[in-house]
Amino acid sequence: MLGKQEKRRRYATSPYALYGEKVPSAGEWRHRLGFPPQNPLLLEVGCGKGEFAVFLAERYPAALVIGLDRRADRLAAGCRLAQQKNLANVYFWHGDALTLASAFNPGEVEAIWLNYPDPYPKARQAKHRLTHPRFLWQYAYILQPEGKLHLRTDSEALFLFTLEQLEAQGWSILYANPALPPDSGPPEAYFPTTFALRTGAPIRYLEAAAPLRAR
Repeated sequence: MLGKQEKRRRYATSPYALYGEKVPSAGEWRHRLGFPPQNPLLLEVGCGKGEFAVFLAERYPAALVIGLDRRADRLAAGCRLAQQKNLANVYFWHGDALTLASAFNPGEVEAIWLNYPDPYPKARQAKHRLTHPRFLWQYAYILQPEGKLHLRTDSEALFLFTLEQLEAQGWSILYANPALPPDSGPPEAYFPTTFALRTGAPIRYLEAAAPLRAR
């Protein structure tokens, strides 16, 4: 089994890796990575090992898909999977979601996905949840008009917390289901990751549109 150091090394040498100077400037993501300005830019925050980001890249070959995570050793798995599938439209960014508003121009991103983020169950940990207001305003800032935020979680507490925060921040809840059946809901709503299959918990899914004032 590969250690974390070796995984980080493999990530750093992958053509799918974005870190340091390899990360495009705000407004330059499509241009720097060779995509027409009209092509969709899809972002997965906290992408882990990149299963869903690769799935999106396969489903939408014209889209530029970016998977963001703070752990380079996890991103190495996504890079390997993308290379095995010979994909040319997905990249894995070693970064922090708290920098999104400076990394993208307003309206540069079409959709944001949060797949099974850490629920941080203790009240004192709330600020670390990826649906806390300090993250939500950044999502609203970078999403284009009609852009969507998608959450998939196995945590009932995080699901309810997210609904409360979205409503408080003026987001429009387009779809919410606390127990999503297979092959139901909006496209890509039901995606059984390795993590989800292991836990066996119901998939709680929601889709929301950013408040107009943030656009």
